[in-house]
Amino acid sequence: MGCDIHTHIEIRYKGKWEHYAIPSIDRDYSLFSVMAGVRGGYDPIVEPKGVPEDMSVVTRLDWEQMGTDAHTASWFDEQEIDQLSAWLKEQAENSKEKGVYLTYDLEYGILNRTYMFGNSLTAFKHYDDVEYLPNGCDAVRLIFWFDN
Repeated sequence: MGCDIHTHIEIRYKGKWEHYAIPSIDRDYSLFSVMAGVRGGYDPIVEPKGVPEDMSVVTRLDWEQMGTDAHTASWFDEQEIDQLSAWLKEQAENSKEKGVYLTYDLEYGILNRTYMFGNSLTAFKHYDDVEYLPNGCDAVRLIFWFDN
């Protein structure tokens, strides 16, 4: 039986976590392993933390609807998202050295359907001291769990 990932992106707006997007991530056991130790042979970026108590209503409804089918829930803060992005870039570089070109890119390959306000997930970060978060937003997180 296969294993799939369920993901939600949330932004903190005026102190409250709000739903932002439901990205579509294809089945990739190496990715699942580095994210939460699920299948594959990589150590996770961080041990699974469960779902956050203060998650948005939309995320909570999806989580509760999954019931006992959901497992190994966790979430990444901005630093952990950066670590995932770095791992994905490393995988892409390693594939090139083997003569294979893989598009392992957090922005355009993994979370490529997460646009709102004209920005994508990684645009909610600070580049060259420019603030890209919408006014009132001060954080972003990726919440995820798996099912078999």
